[in-house]
Amino acid sequence: MGENTVKGYKKRKIFHTLLSIEDAISRLEKLNLLKPLGIETVDISYAYNRVLAEDILAPIDYPPFDRSEVDGYAVSIKSVEGADELHPVKLKVIGKISIGEAPSIEIGEGVAVAIDTGAIVPRGADGIVMEEYVDRENDEVTIYRGIFPGENISYAGSDIALGEIVLHRGSRLSYLEIGVLAALGIKHVKVYRKPKVAVVSIGNELESPGKDLAIGKIYDSNGYAVTSYLQSIGVEAEYHGILPDNEDDVYAVLGSLIGKYDVIVTSGGTSAGEEDVTYKVFEKLGEIIVHGLKVKPGKPTVVAVTREGKLLFGLPGFPLSALTIAATFLRPVLERLEGLEPTIKFVKALTTFKVRKDIGRTWYAPVILSFVGGRRYAILLSSSSGSVSSLLKADGIAVLREEKDYIEEGEEIEVIPVGERDKEAVIAGSHDILLTILLSRFNLIQKTSLSFIGSYKGLDLLRKGYIDIAPIHLFDHVSGEYNVPFIKNDEKLKSSAVLIRGYKRRLVLAFRKGNPKNIKGFDDVLRDDIRFVNRNRGSGTRAYIDKLFMDLSKQLGLSFNDLTRRVNGYWYEVSTHSGVAAAIAQNRADVGICSEYAAKSYGLDYIPLTWELYDFAINARSMEKEFIQRFIEVLASPEARDLVNSFKGYEASEDMGSKICC
Repeated sequence: MGENTVKGYKKRKIFHTLLSIEDAISRLEKLNLLKPLGIETVDISYAYNRVLAEDILAPIDYPPFDRSEVDGYAVSIKSVEGADELHPVKLKVIGKISIGEAPSIEIGEGVAVAIDTGAIVPRGADGIVMEEYVDRENDEVTIYRGIFPGENISYAGSDIALGEIVLHRGSRLSYLEIGVLAALGIKHVKVYRKPKVAVVSIGNELESPGKDLAIGKIYDSNGYAVTSYLQSIGVEAEYHGILPDNEDDVYAVLGSLIGKYDVIVTSGGTSAGEEDVTYKVFEKLGEIIVHGLKVKPGKPTVVAVTREGKLLFGLPGFPLSALTIAATFLRPVLERLEGLEPTIKFVKALTTFKVRKDIGRTWYAPVILSFVGGRRYAILLSSSSGSVSSLLKADGIAVLREEKDYIEEGEEIEVIPVGERDKEAVIAGSHDILLTILLSRFNLIQKTSLSFIGSYKGLDLLRKGYIDIAPIHLFDHVSGEYNVPFIKNDEKLKSSAVLIRGYKRRLVLAFRKGNPKNIKGFDDVLRDDIRFVNRNRGSGTRAYIDKLFMDLSKQLGLSFNDLTRRVNGYWYEVSTHSGVAAAIAQNRADVGICSEYAAKSYGLDYIPLTWELYDFAINARSMEKEFIQRFIEVLASPEARDLVNSFKGYEASEDMGSKICC
């Protein structure tokens, strides 16, 4: 690390050497910082999710004796040779063996012994005839089929042999392994000590959930998310709240935690700015090993070792950055401390996007995974490192390696799966709050990967066969119709997509309660004292807004570009209807076009403009999917119609759920 002094400013750190995550882990290894923390013996009742510190050798055979796998009769092969439905054999029953008892009976020719499932097989028995193939009358049994040697018998040691290595050192114990240990009579096992981790959030802007949120403040999500993530992978993690951007305060708290925890994880304050305190405190407590990674997001990650040999791990403050580094760097470090080899798993997927990136830096990007036509596709989620919902929506994190400077569409990449998710369909297109409510109400939301990327982008992904459903609301200026012309007039979509009728929603010109700017119509957006908030390019609402501007430009005899230059806020773009309403409610803008539902939700006044059709373009190859069939059934149901009509600003179409093209 070096220091850079600029006249009039405090000293600040600059990043001299950025490391890849692999190199950072290697550096920690060379310093002997990634070894297990010790060994302890625990009762198997408390061994769940622990890591074995020894190989487990079977102390007994399993099963420990020859046992019957069915209820039936133990016999010799000679006694039932040739037996079938036409040639049954009668045998004398000389007793019964119940489960848990040691038999004293020996089987000879011409006799049978009744036996329970799990009971010890008597001497002389070659197999067990199932109860279903016999008739019993008093002490005689009629048998209607023969047996082969060992039929329905589980022999001693056939599952696990005495002295066999059953579980290997370094294995994590799930309920399955613990069940095997118990079956072998093993009560205690040696395991590696679990690292104890303290999590702290740093930042003057942070507020605890549950408290009122002042202007400029945000709720702390990292502390809770990182702690919960670590707990989900079996780490003993505890959250210790929020600290201000004050070097003395952070030093005092972290110093007090060092004696109680093996690793301290912070988020925030890791950059090289003069107000960033984390690396300064880490330097006071020990030695910085890593400050800066060759990744995006997550570059300002810092790792240090204290004088006591404890690890300090500073995550970036933005949520997506913090969780990405926790999953890709912090996790393998903690696994090594726990005695595991790193267990990050990858799946292969084909990209649906093109990306130009800087070479020498690995990019991590949240994606949803789509399975269409027997192929797995990775669809990029548009997000910033400050996003709190990206990984919630994502099915995985795409790894775009540092040696590449360009990722082609259709290129195979590695993806780190996120969570245990069983998704059956990908819906990508126009944003709508009611769609998520419909999916949830009819129990479809858990089976769906959702990406709100706009109508045009959704249709483009559908055209290429990457997704199942594209919700759209596109107005055709020539025909005056919504959606249908965009399918009919596209040669690819006309043959590969089916358009299913959705519902109507009303667009309004929204402004603050009481109309303080005295807005009377759309042309007021040209006023000097008005700031407009626009929708993002590629959205259906943006297409409608630009149509209004085109009409206005013709009325005023101006070009479209000259007119929009006069609009204060034309390039102030947000990606959702709620984003428009929030901008107005929070006085970042005075007026905008959004759904009536969003305007009402934010307590805005408005002027109604138009009803638009929100329909669903569906990949023809996906029509046989059970999910797609159920989705269409839901749209056509009376219950869905009633739900749509119950929301202000929405109206069910008469033909909702029916095929309208192509």
